[in-house]
Amino acid sequence: MVLFQIFISYGMLGLLLISLISSIIPIPTEPVVFELLNVAKKQTELVLIVYIVGSIAGAYIGYFLGKYELRKIIPFHNKENEQMMQKHFQKYSAALLLISPWIPIVGDLAPMVAGIENYETKKFLVVISIAKTIKCIAIIYLSIKVIHWWSLFR
Repeated sequence: MVLFQIFISYGMLGLLLISLISSIIPIPTEPVVFELLNVAKKQTELVLIVYIVGSIAGAYIGYFLGKYELRKIIPFHNKENEQMMQKHFQKYSAALLLISPWIPIVGDLAPMVAGIENYETKKFLVVISIAKTIKCIAIIYLSIKVIHWWSLFR
């Protein structure tokens, strides 16, 4: 696909950009990660670090979009319902944020929901950093395994 080729052609900067964007808009990063790992075999750690930083920064941007912009657009008319929603979100938010990177499309909205619900910024950063790091490591690991497996058949 042409979109992925553009990101791949920019190398690590392309990976940083797509990982930032994909944390806000559901665009898969895996094709770019896979191709960069395939091309830059000795730069696995750099690919991993750029991927993690971009993913966490993208989620943080989504959080702040929710907290400061979307909150203005989505007014709560009933303060009692708003408080009830915030109470439930506070109770289950850590679990939701931990699994959100693995949920296609909807998972990209979790940081924005956390922002809308005024989830504590420090807690958000810790939880989303753990979740995104685990996902990035898993994707890198699986990509390396697939590349190795694929090379056996060439």
